[in-house]
Amino acid sequence: MRTLHKMFLAMVMVAPTVCHAQIKCPWMNEATAGGFLGGKVTLSVTVNEHGDGACDFSRQQAAAIRHLHITVNTMSDVPKEFPTYLAQCPAKSAALRAIGNEAVFCTVQGGSDAYSARVVGRVRAQAFVVDVSSTVQNDPSLTQEMRRERDNLAAELIAGILF
Repeated sequence: MRTLHKMFLAMVMVAPTVCHAQIKCPWMNEATAGGFLGGKVTLSVTVNEHGDGACDFSRQQAAAIRHLHITVNTMSDVPKEFPTYLAQCPAKSAALRAIGNEAVFCTVQGGSDAYSARVVGRVRAQAFVVDVSSTVQNDPSLTQEMRRERDNLAAELIAGILF
């Protein structure tokens, strides 16, 4: 009986750490993001009570830090607000079909993630931005073509979830 009490006490002490809720990204899980970035990722999430916010998945491998960054925001006036999201890409960016509404693709250079593929789009009144980036210009594990391909696929998934 005494052993049973000790086991119960140990379970009660461990339960808070086991039951502690981890914040999850509402648009993608860590396994899927890991597939895009080539392995285990860390996750940073900032989402408000309305479901707007951002998820940043990152993976460091040698000198390269790779990110998959997702931002989703609800717009109250789509015709007025969405052009500010589209402005994150140059005016002549490639239009993408079948990825939400009015989605465009562009390559962005500069900032801490110097080499990034970006998709900006919307589903109804929700604007989304998806970036796949690497801090290394000629990253052999995430080339420019791979960033574009993975960014487009990630944007398809996000748009599908938002529908």
